[in-house]
Amino acid sequence: MRSLKIATATALTSAALVFAAPMASASDTQCDPATAAAMEAESAYEAARSDYQKQIDAGGHPGKAEQDNVDQLKQKADAAASQAQRVCGDTVADPTAPASKKPSGAMHTGTGTASGDPASTPALAAAGGLAVAAAAGFVLRRRAHSRQH
Repeated sequence: MRSLKIATATALTSAALVFAAPMASASDTQCDPATAAAMEAESAYEAARSDYQKQIDAGGHPGKAEQDNVDQLKQKADAAASQAQRVCGDTVADPTAPASKKPSGAMHTGTGTASGDPASTPALAAAGGLAVAAAAGFVLRRRAHSRQH
């Protein structure tokens, strides 16, 4: 009887961990510095691009070094924005892009998949927990049956 309790507790603990893992999000302590770095890199790029454009508008001919500097700052800004997106998840968007909303909810027509639907995660986790519990029950039943013979 004790081993059945242990198996049940193990299955319930596993299910709880499966439920808790997707719901965890990046903490503000990681997200805030990444967002600040992305904003700073974007600001540096915009300043360099503006100076470059002013030089052209004034009739100047910027050299390769100036163009390379603007290109490198653009790459750094893109990398910092990408890093902030990875750390913070969907809460951070490109500061220069208009706010957009990803489609969400159930499909009303056609066929599709539930693989991208976060609402399906708890159902899959529950099914996995039940599978673990069933396997543990089978093993315990088999072990008890083998002791009798």
